[in-house]
Order: sequence, then structure tokens, then C-alpha cells
Amino acid sequence: MLDRSAKTLRVYLIGVLVVAAVLSVIGNKSHSPFLGWLSFAAFLSAVVLYFTWRRAALRERRGRVFDREAKTDETRTGPDQ
Repeated sequence: MLDRSAKTLRVYLIGVLVVAAVLSVIGNKSHSPFLGWLSFAAFLSAVVLYFTWRRAALRERRGRVFDREAKTDETRTGPDQ
């Protein structure tokens, strides 16, 4: 899959889940096996998209650098001075 941000992937994931739910409801109301199968395929796509989203979120979280020194004020005197 393309290298997308975790936020974008999350929006796609929610969209695919909504599509799967709507297809499932319509397929059950109309007793259509094809729409039922299509909703299941959309759900499986959402599962794959979920794991892709989690990997992207982890990659973004690990990419952030936490610098404890960046939050200190160098002009202030510390306890050792």
C-alpha cells in the first residue's frame, strides 16, 4: 500500500467499515447473497486496512524524538548551581 499517514488510513478504515455495514444491512433486507458476500469482502478489506493503520501509527510514534533537554530552561539555575 502507499505510504500514507496514520490519520488518513484511519479515515479510510472508518469509511470502509461504514460501507461494509451498509452493504450488510441492504443485503440482509433484500435477501441478496451477492450483497452479503460483498459486505464480507469489504469487512475483510477493513481488517487488512486496520493492521496497515496500526503499523503506520507505530512507525509515526517511533519516528518522534523525545528530547527531555528541549523542555528545560537553560537560563534558570538548577539545584547543583
